[in-house]
Amino acid sequence: MALLALFVAVGALAVSLKVLREYRPRPGQPTPGERIAALEERIRDLLYRVWTLEQQSPPRAPTPDVSPTPSEIPSPSIPPSPSIPPSPSIPWTPEPGVSVPPSAPEPARAPAEAAAAPSIRDAVAHAAAPPEPAPPPRLDLEQRIGARWATWVGVVAILFAASFAVKWSIENNLIGPRTRLGLGLAAGIASLLAGLVLHRRRDVPYLSEALSGLGLGLCYLSLYAGYAYYELLRVGAAFGLMFVVTVLGTIVAVISERQVTAVLALLGGLLTPVLLASDQPNERVLMGYLAVLDFLVLAIARFRTWSALNRLAWAGTVLLLVPTFTRQPEAETPVVRLALLTALFVLFLLTPLAREWSQGRRLREVDLLIVAGTAAGYFWAVYVTLEAWRPILEAPVALALAILYTIVAGVYRRRVPDDEATVEVLIGVACVFVTLAIPLALKGPWITLAWAAEGAVLLWLAPRVATPVAAWGGTAALILAVLRVWGGDTWASPNWPPVWNATFLAHLLTVAAIVVAGQLALSLRGDQLLTTKPEVLRAVLWVLASQTLSILLWREPSGLWPAGLLAAQVLVLGALSRLIASPTFAVAVPVAALMLLARVLVADDSMAKTAAENLLNRYLVVRIVACAVIGLAGRWLAGSGASVHAGTVGRTVSGTAGVVLLFVLSQG
Repeated sequence: MALLALFVAVGALAVSLKVLREYRPRPGQPTPGERIAALEERIRDLLYRVWTLEQQSPPRAPTPDVSPTPSEIPSPSIPPSPSIPPSPSIPWTPEPGVSVPPSAPEPARAPAEAAAAPSIRDAVAHAAAPPEPAPPPRLDLEQRIGARWATWVGVVAILFAASFAVKWSIENNLIGPRTRLGLGLAAGIASLLAGLVLHRRRDVPYLSEALSGLGLGLCYLSLYAGYAYYELLRVGAAFGLMFVVTVLGTIVAVISERQVTAVLALLGGLLTPVLLASDQPNERVLMGYLAVLDFLVLAIARFRTWSALNRLAWAGTVLLLVPTFTRQPEAETPVVRLALLTALFVLFLLTPLAREWSQGRRLREVDLLIVAGTAAGYFWAVYVTLEAWRPILEAPVALALAILYTIVAGVYRRRVPDDEATVEVLIGVACVFVTLAIPLALKGPWITLAWAAEGAVLLWLAPRVATPVAAWGGTAALILAVLRVWGGDTWASPNWPPVWNATFLAHLLTVAAIVVAGQLALSLRGDQLLTTKPEVLRAVLWVLASQTLSILLWREPSGLWPAGLLAAQVLVLGALSRLIASPTFAVAVPVAALMLLARVLVADDSMAKTAAENLLNRYLVVRIVACAVIGLAGRWLAGSGASVHAGTVGRTVSGTAGVVLLFVLSQG
């Protein structure tokens, strides 16, 4: 390694001297000041020739005057243009063969022509101004292979050669360990500085980042060799020096505007805990180191928009922390762990938003993957820690995160008003945390009721916010509540009486919340539901509420009460179809009628057969009443005009009721 490090250092010094030599004028060549003076003289000569040609050209034909008469508008006096004297600061001599006429006033020109002709001073200033830097051309595959890939292949080859040189120097004991470490660090720093010096050279655009990457690799390799092979550095010293190398690499990357250099520096910083890992890793040291490293990434995000760097930092932090939490979920000091986790969470929450936040406008697409991934990863780590320490704090943490993301969304919307996508994701994350906080804080059917209330509140707030996330989040919460009523909650127990229990009350309140949410859906704007209309959303929610109520009336009471309550529901739905013009009833009435028929013909069939000894029994009466109620509800629906299909559906329901009634009477 010593010989190779010496060669690399000499090579870097030679490249630097070559660059300085190119900037220094050679003997016999003009200085930059002399070149500028010659250019100005040449420009003056060309301008004088143009002026001479204008003087010798024949006068133009007068254009017809369509302006008002001179008596109406006085003609402005135009002073003649002075002749072009030579500049007192720069001597000017005409070329041989060019005659110089005596100074004469320039003939008067029209006002529009005089205004359009630029002055000589402006022309000279414009010509002497440095040209704007052209954007770097895009490389095709051949140029990319020859320019960038070949350079990086050379860098990798040098790193492998340095590794073999280290092994060779150790086996032959050529140079002492301290000298090897010093030469390796010197070569790495020299390469890093050479890359910084060459970052302005446009003829070798990839040599700068290649030398910077080579310097970082040599520094990391030397420090790791000093720790693992030579045992010259302790863990703390090697840790600190590698972090210093990471800081130097990021500074060079920011100055040279090279994302590749920043990625290599960060990659080396993330590999440092892996290379210097011990048998008993210190969790607090690791998290503190990652917090400082990620703060460095946040500082870079303030000046440069490098999404690859942010994603690498996030992915590296997750990969380093997940084994720690899975191996030891119970922390020795939970408060310290939560504090460090919170610091990492804040850093990754602000990193994707830092540049837009500071500029007050949208510069690019915000990395929404980091925004959502940070929320999920942080809550998972906090949940693992609190589950083994204080489970009672899980719900408050989820609620606090919902409030935090809501505040961040509001502030970000005011700072960056043209970035609706980021605001929608932030509001969506807040809604998810509210939904998670409910089951963590409540138990049993009260979770269902809280989700239904959350959905109603979000639909109430949706018209007051610009983002459609509240509308879709509220609908999702209501669907979760419906699914819990159908099969998630425990609805029967021998320890409580039917109907008169807390579960049935919570479920009835859930149905009421869904009905209210359906009415609130009418206030939504059309752009908040994509291609869905507010009337359609209300119809869907009301159909779900009706079906949920039918399930409750079926399974909770006993005896003939379910059939009687279902018949009352069908009758109420048919009456409402005449009062409210909604497509809800074209679906809710036939579905409720089918539930009623299934109850009286299938579920209660065994009890009806037992009571069939008497010609007239209560089960037969209930079946006849059910058919009559269904027929009446179908007739009301057919004449309601609730939808274009209400007439057909209503007549079908009434006809089905008549057929079932004939069947019931024939069985009786």
